[in-house]
Amino acid sequence: MRKSAQYAAIKGDDDEISRTHFAESYFYSEGMSFANSAPLFRPAELVKVISAEYQAQCTTLCYGPYPSWAEVQVRLLEIRDLL
Repeated sequence: MRKSAQYAAIKGDDDEISRTHFAESYFYSEGMSFANSAPLFRPAELVKVISAEYQAQCTTLCYGPYPSWAEVQVRLLEIRDLL
């Protein structure tokens, strides 16, 4: 799907809505690519903090098994070029 016209349309729609409603605080990735997105690919020093927060949120919100933060990061790295 990430190579489809539908995905491009979704990203464009997201950009338009964000610029319209969150103009003062909206930051977008160059070329609308999330491959180098700071929220997805954090510096190593923040990983420990984010991992703990992810665990706390999943414990509260998830009803059943969920991937560890390390597993999420591995999956994101696998598809990074498609983002």
